[in-house]
Amino acid sequence: MNTGILALQGSFHEHSESLKLIGRRFTLIKSVEDLDSIDSLILPGGESTAMLKIQENNQLFNSIKNKIESGLPTLGTCAGLILLSSQDVLGKNTLNILDCEIERNGYGRQNQSFEGMVEMFDFNEMYCFIRAPRIVSTGDNIEVIAKLDNEIVGVKSDNVVGLTFHPELTNDNFYLEWLKNFLMKGSDVRTF
Repeated sequence: MNTGILALQGSFHEHSESLKLIGRRFTLIKSVEDLDSIDSLILPGGESTAMLKIQENNQLFNSIKNKIESGLPTLGTCAGLILLSSQDVLGKNTLNILDCEIERNGYGRQNQSFEGMVEMFDFNEMYCFIRAPRIVSTGDNIEVIAKLDNEIVGVKSDNVVGLTFHPELTNDNFYLEWLKNFLMKGSDVRTF
């Protein structure tokens, strides 16, 4: 079992710490060849426009899209959710995997980042929202799995989960147990 973490830019180190806590091997993904040995994937937070620019002239994102569409369990947090969304980002194509519209920096700039109590069905936990995107709308095949007050902050479609917040910064027991199960089972795992 080996999870890939996109490592072009952003919080890939923090996600690797989460994987260490659940005893899971990982590979930092920087090229198409790095995808060969993985059975799950994490797209971390960071700067979505920088990630799209870095990979602009190679096949990495096309290969990632193909793997996700073939059923690879995939988690995108913050900018990772933006990469998975169904809209362009400043004229750059995203992976267009999750049928949802995202507003970049939807809660404001860096100095407006905050912690908020996220409700994930019968569980509540405080999570960090750092220049977080806002989910503006979702398509019919999207399941809402997490809310902040009445706002959608987590979605799921088949083998793909997108979160606007950073659970890898708190690594609470609930998140780590969910992560372990999701990476192993993908679409078969219960939602939050």
